[in-house]
Amino acid sequence: MTENESDKVGAQYNYSFEYIQKKLEGKKDSFGMLMKEIIRTGICTECGTCAAVCPVLEWDYLSGQPKLIGKCTGCGICYNQCPRTITDPIQLMGEFKSGFVANTNIPEVIGAQDGGTVVSLLYYLFEEHLIDAAIVTMKDPKKPWHPVPQIITSKEDAIKSAGSIYSHSQTVEALMEAIRQDFRSIAFVGTPCNIDAVDKMFHSPTGMLKYFMRCHVLKIGLFCMDSFAPEALYPFFEKDGIDLTKITKMDINKGKFHLYQENQEEPIKSYTIKQLDKFKSSSCNFCTDLTAEKADISVGSVGSGANKNTVFARTGMGTEIMEDAAKKGYLKIEPFNAINVNAVLFLAKLKKVSQYTVQKRKVFIVRDIAEKEEARIETKQEAEQTSVKPILGTRKALSVSKSLNEKEKTLTLLITNTIGFVLEDIKIRVATVEDLFESRPWITSIRELFPYESLEISYPLEVKEGQVILGNVLVEASTKIHGKIFSRTFKLAPKE
Repeated sequence: MTENESDKVGAQYNYSFEYIQKKLEGKKDSFGMLMKEIIRTGICTECGTCAAVCPVLEWDYLSGQPKLIGKCTGCGICYNQCPRTITDPIQLMGEFKSGFVANTNIPEVIGAQDGGTVVSLLYYLFEEHLIDAAIVTMKDPKKPWHPVPQIITSKEDAIKSAGSIYSHSQTVEALMEAIRQDFRSIAFVGTPCNIDAVDKMFHSPTGMLKYFMRCHVLKIGLFCMDSFAPEALYPFFEKDGIDLTKITKMDINKGKFHLYQENQEEPIKSYTIKQLDKFKSSSCNFCTDLTAEKADISVGSVGSGANKNTVFARTGMGTEIMEDAAKKGYLKIEPFNAINVNAVLFLAKLKKVSQYTVQKRKVFIVRDIAEKEEARIETKQEAEQTSVKPILGTRKALSVSKSLNEKEKTLTLLITNTIGFVLEDIKIRVATVEDLFESRPWITSIRELFPYESLEISYPLEVKEGQVILGNVLVEASTKIHGKIFSRTFKLAPKE
């Protein structure tokens, strides 16, 4: 190859790299995420693709992983080429023929969960004599908010079934009972795990309904992020003063679990999903399906806005049913471009990466038995002192955002590495400041923070007579190599 030809090939490569880099810039699929999700979890294939495509990465043969040799821009090229990352929209949401934003057009259904699309579909299917029965989950009249699978046979029953119960329901048992009762056309409403079971029964080589020709099942899948164990969750609610008999609606929205009473638009109580994580079903830790990918019609509230639903019609029949229901006035629908697909992809990815639960195998080396492995992050209280210190405005390598939780009496700080290098041995110092005097200093040590990676730390707030004392909080960060890299005073104020 001549020198001119070599220059031409090099220019073409550079153009291609720069084009992809600009396209991916700002996606936050950075080297830090690659380290966190792929390298640290032990699912790296050691194929070296990340280092092969990025000019500031090289493969470290000794440690069997990539390492930075220059500044990371957070372009995401390494992350998006890795064979173990999940980035393809079809991988995240499943295949579908049509997408809609939908909500009910039936007066009796208005005010149901989100857009009331599922109830409206059942209403339409019964009204148009397209089904003989439907399998739904309803509330147990004897045990408030415990799920009971039911066979329903009318549009009036469909309206009564409105509302979500965020617990596992044995709906397949009701489906089998409906088949035994000789119902021929059945709508089955369930979460992705229930939909998977029905799909396997019809399509697996050993599925018991594979060659059963006497019934057809229309699968209506519900988006599902988490399911909670009622025997654990409900006693927690009751201990917190919640009377479940007065709760008329439960809803998960924007990362919070809301509880409503009758005729109230605002929830009487809200919990972050993180607060309820310990009550989550263990099987949800391994589930990777947010959008019920094997359903005929998938329905959820993500990406559609208030009082509406996002709908994916995945089969030809599902598409025809959605369009005919809208044509005949049961539903109002908007086309696919009305969906905020990024919101769906974001949550779908959170579900998909739950499979990254493999622990990285240990590399055993000979060393002093008394030597202890250094923890990556350590928090401890600094010795109390009162001093006058200058408050600097240095903000070079870190971004810090705050959230106040007055109930937990803590200040949560989100620490993000905003520079293109790995930061090591970071010391985060948080203290309450009044005038120029400090009190209650608290130290958090972070062993390493990768480019564009974020970590949360908590700072306990001052409490007097049961009330949180709000004031100014100084946050400083420094490393052994760079010295002080961040200093800022946050003014705390109660939520309005």
